[in-house]
Amino acid sequence: MNDYKISVIIPHYNIPHLLMRCLKSIPVRKEVQVIVVDDCSPEGTIYKDKYPELSRPYLEFYQTAQGGSAGRARNLGLEHAQGEWVLFVDSDDLLKEGMYELITQHLESDCDILFFNAESVMSDDLSQKADRDYYTYLFDDYQKDHSELRLRYDFQSLWGKLFKRSFIEKNHIRCDETMYSNDVKFSFMAGHLAGKIKVVNDPLYIVTQRSGSLASSQFNNKKISLQECKTRLEVMLNIVKYSQENNIPFKGHLHLDLSRALRQNYPIQYGFLLIKLLVKWPGMFLEFLRRDFRTIRGLMGKK
Repeated sequence: MNDYKISVIIPHYNIPHLLMRCLKSIPVRKEVQVIVVDDCSPEGTIYKDKYPELSRPYLEFYQTAQGGSAGRARNLGLEHAQGEWVLFVDSDDLLKEGMYELITQHLESDCDILFFNAESVMSDDLSQKADRDYYTYLFDDYQKDHSELRLRYDFQSLWGKLFKRSFIEKNHIRCDETMYSNDVKFSFMAGHLAGKIKVVNDPLYIVTQRSGSLASSQFNNKKISLQECKTRLEVMLNIVKYSQENNIPFKGHLHLDLSRALRQNYPIQYGFLLIKLLVKWPGMFLEFLRRDFRTIRGLMGKK
């Protein structure tokens, strides 16, 4: 038996100093289960000896059997979660002071997902604002028209959301075990399958920006590798397919950004992508080509 109200799941790889900062932002309480899952860091086997913070009460430390995916680490964390609610936190981010007091105002909610706003700062200087708060506009839009659709379908990250654990387990929602975009389909499926949701405009989460992170190259065509581009695009196309199968009016454009990066930097692979779409998902092929062609014409200044 335990008193856990919240299970905080933190995937980690090879940034222990930032992990310790993250842990300091989470209060030590018998109601808060903290699960750190290390994704095969080079020195991960000695972390518990080296960092006494990992031995604090109500914290559990695990390691994946195979590295290379924060999604795999998150899924392992879900296997050990016991709280009524689940909160995912990236190890280089942190939570706002007073996070537990803010959350407890909403723990009796009958909603499946609670959406909290976030702040964005530079990792090396937490007093300096950053531009990774690209989802805050969704909260601004919600305040205008109270439409839930964009929060449900366009908020593609896991941070800042509190999930009812029974809802996750009932619907068998898990992360893709890929190196990139492993949380995107989880977020999309959860947004689609959730019954009631609640939007809280108060910030709970602090998302940081730093060079070298996986997120830093997402929309930078000069940095994005072929493997990253293909993986992110594959995840997004699977979401398009899921949308078609479930009659969801999907309007996301991330796959167009990624296909443009693939087309500009790796034209041969872009051709293979079109062939794959034609063979595997013929119903998607013409729509994808039409939208992508429209994007090309726009870049050329044609109407």
